[in-house]
Order: sequence, then C-alpha cells, then structure tokens
Amino acid sequence: MRDITRRDLLTAAPATQHLSRHHISSAVVFALPARREELGRQLAMIPGVEVHAGEGSRIVVTIEGPSSGMLGETLARISAMDGVISANMVFEHIDEAEDAAT
Repeated sequence: MRDITRRDLLTAAPATQHLSRHHISSAVVFALPARREELGRQLAMIPGVEVHAGEGSRIVVTIEGPSSGMLGETLARISAMDGVISANMVFEHIDEAEDAAT
C-alpha cells in the first residue's frame, strides 16, 4: 500500500487507488486565411496536436497530454504563432485509469 498524500486528502481519493490522467481538448484556431494551410501543417508537427479540419480562417485541432497545464501551454504556444489571430479551447475531457503498479 502506498502512503496517503496531501492530494489524496484534498480530493478524497482512496489510499489504495492511484489514478493516472490523460487530458484531451478540442480547440479552434483562427488564422489569417492566406496562412491557414501552412499553419495547419505547422500545427500537425507539434507533439500532442492533431489537425482535424480547416476552412476559411478556422482550424479545428485536438490537443492531448498528461495535464491541463500542458494543454494550456500548448494552446499558448499556438496562440503565439505567426499568422494566428486567436486559439480557443472549446472542450476538455479527462480520462482516468488505474495505474498497473497498484
């Protein structure tokens, strides 16, 4: 059995169970229309980012990672890209799975 952590107490997590989380977010990126295709290719090269659609000035992506913070960092990186007007998170889902080690 593992030690109870402060997080366990704050979240009322059972001491015998340790959960790992996987965060998935969808986002809409608004880009200069003339740069949309190029930005779509650049976005697809970012680890954890998948491009699903693009039309006009919009690009629809999903971002995956181990924490909300990581998703936020990736979204901020996207927002700062040349040619991006804005990048907005639309939805976030968290998958929780028991670690095999417990």
